[in-house]
This record gives sequence, structure tokens and C-alpha cells, in this order.
Amino acid sequence: MIKTTLILLIAGKSKRFAGKIKKQFIKVNNKPLFIYTLEAMLKFKFNNIIIVSSKKDLNNIKKEINKNILNSKNIYYVNGGKERVFSVYNAMRFIKDNNIKTDIVFIHDGVRPIVSKNEIKELYKEVLEKNAAILTSKITDTIKKIDSKKNIIETIDRDFIYRAATPQAFGYRIYMVAMERYINDFNYKKRLGKKIVTDDAEIYSAYVGKVGIVECSSNNIKITNKEDLKLFINMMR
Repeated sequence: MIKTTLILLIAGKSKRFAGKIKKQFIKVNNKPLFIYTLEAMLKFKFNNIIIVSSKKDLNNIKKEINKNILNSKNIYYVNGGKERVFSVYNAMRFIKDNNIKTDIVFIHDGVRPIVSKNEIKELYKEVLEKNAAILTSKITDTIKKIDSKKNIIETIDRDFIYRAATPQAFGYRIYMVAMERYINDFNYKKRLGKKIVTDDAEIYSAYVGKVGIVECSSNNIKITNKEDLKLFINMMR
């Protein structure tokens, strides 16, 4: 039987949100945002869940999970890194170091609360076939490329442009190899050099190969600013 592990990332510092409370902990109808995200993901039955957070937020996170999630069995907690990619690596290493049986990892942003069970199921099918797959949504706006002086130099063919979303799913073993190679190259300034990647699939593409896509709703937004939060609140009404 294939074992799946969800890695939920809620260690972000919310630098762009400009609020007193980190966005993942802002309450909507008396429930923190990350709980909405976790509830959405748990419509799919994962064998294990790894919550990646800052150490100082851990007690509050456990309290909210115990309060809102009926079955908190097989939930593990891992400290986040300085950047998103290092938080993911910490979770991947935790799986390895603790011998947690995992065939596929689903990596998801804790501030993306709108994802459907069907999208997760389709992503699961795609990763079984291709070993790597992510949710994406089509770009509907006209996309312009500009130069350093902010003059338009090209109109991009949007038929081949997609917006990357999460969850992103990978075969655990091969993705662990890719991550370890990235970390090694990062330390020694090779390949991707000192580039901080913001997307899990970028590492897979650089070190392994092609990544499949599953189209998702454009409602799968990452809540980055207060306008995004207002949009989510309106969707909840």
C-alpha cells in the first residue's frame, strides 16, 4: 500500500503581510487560517502529517490542532528553516531520520486554504504516473515582458504560461536525493548556486527531470496580503 505524507508549511514570518499577527494565525470565524488549510487537505486521507513551524509558535499550533482536528494521530512537528526551501528539507530529513514510511510527499503552503478533494486526488494520480506533479492554474491576463527601464519589449504567449500553486507532490525517495543535491550545491555554490528557490518543483526540474501538472481553480490563492485575506473571507460567506 502506498504511503503518503503531507508536509504543511506554516513557519513563514509574513513579512509582506504587514500585520501584528502572522497571517497563518489570523482568525476567521474564530478559526486560524492554517486550520482551514489543514481541514481542506485532510479531505484526502494522508498516512502522516508533518507540521513545519517556528519553535515559538509550536504550543499555540498544537492547541489549535487539538481543538479543531478530531483525529490528530500521526501528526509530527518540525522546526522551520530560515527560508521555505530549508523548512521543506527539515521535514524531508525528519521523515528519513525517523523512518516514517513514505512513498509520496505532498508539500503545501499553510496559507492556501482553498483546495478541493478532487484536485488532490487528481494530483495523486498524476504523481503516481510521473513521480512529480504540481497544481497549476491558467493565466487569463495578457502577460508583458519588460526591460530594466520598465518598457514593454514583448507579449508572452499565455497559452504556455501557468501559475504554479500547491500542493506539489513527489516520489519521496527521488525528491530527497534532489533536495540533498540542492543543499550540497547551495553550500558549495554549484548548479543553482546561492539561489533560494521558492518552488519545490524547481528543484525536481533541475536535478531530476520533467514535472507534470494538474489544473486547479484560480481560487487556490496564497494569502500574501490583506487584499487576499479579504477575498478569502468573502469566499467563506
